[in-house]
Amino acid sequence: MRQVTKEVVMAFINGESRKLKNTETDGKELKLFGHVIAFRADDGKTYATLEGWGTPTTRERLNGLYQFTHGKRPFHQINHVQHFDGQPIGDTEIFCVDEYEGT
Repeated sequence: MRQVTKEVVMAFINGESRKLKNTETDGKELKLFGHVIAFRADDGKTYATLEGWGTPTTRERLNGLYQFTHGKRPFHQINHVQHFDGQPIGDTEIFCVDEYEGT
């Protein structure tokens, strides 16, 4: 896991502000290049999305979030198709981090 992911994702999890290179958080939203890829909603739950950017960096940041919260790295790509936990997904699907059970 990249150092920027470790530091900024941990700040997000802890509700703190942090910015390193292209990734930042105000403790409520996790942004990559200004695009919100994870956020805490009004219901108190944390959600994640590729936000239309199925790039290695986006997957790495979100996998860092899941690694810290669930010990898993569910985002990956197979033949140019984005996957979550082995299942094909759309680039704009939203996932509830708190409800992830993993396989």
